[in-house]
Amino acid sequence: MNTLAEPDVDSRWQACVMMTVGIALLVSPWLMGYPQQPISRNSVATGSAITVFALLAIVAPALWEEAVLLMLGCWSVASPWILGFEDQRGAALICVVAGGGVLISALWAMKNRDQVAAGARSAGKDLTER
Repeated sequence: MNTLAEPDVDSRWQACVMMTVGIALLVSPWLMGYPQQPISRNSVATGSAITVFALLAIVAPALWEEAVLLMLGCWSVASPWILGFEDQRGAALICVVAGGGVLISALWAMKNRDQVAAGARSAGKDLTER
């Protein structure tokens, strides 16, 4: 069995979770009726970026995509305080929960990839070998 196929399968479900979270964040302004435009623009932009990079991680998994998703998750968690909408509880909660989900999923995917790479190195295999 090819051990290089395993990280793709393991990280793809996490990318699917991140894509779902990105879509939820993207449509949240319409579902929740955010009262302010900057909040809506932040949710749409961040949700769109998460969705696109998660889709890329599904189609062509690479470590850089997970790193970008990790940064987007950090931004989503911090954005209510950076942009000053922490008093809008619904919008802030959605950003923090969505960002937390992306953060956890991206870290998990990165850890899986690292464990597989370490296993391949200990077995004396080159990661480019198929």
